[in-house]
Amino acid sequence: MANQILKSLLIISLLSISQLTFASDIKASSERLEKGGSFGPSWEERQHYLPDFMRVSGVASGYLSSEQVIIEFDIETLSDSAGTSLLQNNQSISKAINQMKKAGVEESELTTQDMRIYPSYRQEYDDRTKNYKSIFEGYKVENKLKFISKKLDLAGKVIDVAVSNGINKISSVQFVPTQTKIKELKDSLISQAVEDAVKRANLALQSLNYEIKSVKSIDIENDSYGRNQLYNSKASFSDSYSAGSDLSDETKLFDNLKKFTVSVNVSFIIGRKESS
Repeated sequence: MANQILKSLLIISLLSISQLTFASDIKASSERLEKGGSFGPSWEERQHYLPDFMRVSGVASGYLSSEQVIIEFDIETLSDSAGTSLLQNNQSISKAINQMKKAGVEESELTTQDMRIYPSYRQEYDDRTKNYKSIFEGYKVENKLKFISKKLDLAGKVIDVAVSNGINKISSVQFVPTQTKIKELKDSLISQAVEDAVKRANLALQSLNYEIKSVKSIDIENDSYGRNQLYNSKASFSDSYSAGSDLSDETKLFDNLKKFTVSVNVSFIIGRKESS
């Protein structure tokens, strides 16, 4: 009889302790909710149990030789009427294209784009009103003529023909690889850049008795590559032309290898090396 009484008292005590613990947990959770928290472990507690990680950058570079040339010309005309300005612009482009064809350019290698027609104004200072005023000067037509070809040796001749026929604005000259070769190289450089990041991470962890366990994230940076420059261009040096200069020589353009660079940022999950 005494044993049964003792067992009953023990069970009652255990139940009381459980109820007190549960009530304490409920109170702590309620206080956390009142402070804007939530059920479960706090952010600090969760961070304590998360795996360690490190962020490492990797870089890879490669070179491609140019396979095509891209030259863009800007043609601008200004006249009292929009129709006259447009006619003058078309005549300038047609004359330049005909001369380029005679120099060996194919019609498929030439395109026009981005034509604009708009009223043009200039700003003049009025001494009487002490303010600037807009003066209508006519209608301006802007057009672009683009030359794209794999005949790299024609670049200088095309520029000479354009300048000789009144086109004196060259917006860009580029020697570039084909898009297919660029994509193939970029794909290869991404893999090499990730390998470089892994190598750097392992070197840093080697003396710390840590190792890479997994990968958390990979960010690929924008790639970059250099551009060509124009050498001995009539258009570039026309303003500084001196009496002793010889503009009868063909414009010389130089080409060089293009350097492409890809960067990646890799976040590795790391941990202590397991003893073997």
